[in-house]
Amino acid sequence: MFVLDYQTPEKATGAVAETYDIFRQKRSPVPAPLQLMSASPGLFKLFFAQTSYFMYHEALSFPLLAAIRLLAAQQVCFDHCVNLNRTWLSKTGLSDQDLDDLAAGRQVEAFSEAENALLGTVAKVLRKEKISEDEIQHLRTLDWKDSDILDACAQGARMLELTCLFEAFSK
Repeated sequence: MFVLDYQTPEKATGAVAETYDIFRQKRSPVPAPLQLMSASPGLFKLFFAQTSYFMYHEALSFPLLAAIRLLAAQQVCFDHCVNLNRTWLSKTGLSDQDLDDLAAGRQVEAFSEAENALLGTVAKVLRKEKISEDEIQHLRTLDWKDSDILDACAQGARMLELTCLFEAFSK
């Protein structure tokens, strides 16, 4: 899959195998970008530390984070991640209509007003648009902390980084 030497789920050893097992236990494929990061032990550790941070985020739910990743993957034509996050979102109960609305940038019925507003802000960041003070204030009135707003936007922007690496090193 990649031109660099990396650890596949079938041949992984040590800490990489232990990390991959977390995904296997959830009956989920090991994300391809995570496999790519296994080519560098240091980056793999940092990458998974960031992934773990989001896995246990107190304000950003798994479905919201998957929606953010789907928006970002869609923005950069990262089909593998679009499909993976669509699958995860459907497993969490989002309907086909919800997924279509998300992909089209419309309000998603399965998400709250606050979550939809945050998704809108993330979408603007992915389009490299400025976020106004009024928009931040609106998110605050919906009970988002500034750290939540930045975390959500960083989760989306991270996909841009991964796309560059994924495209460069894919066979």
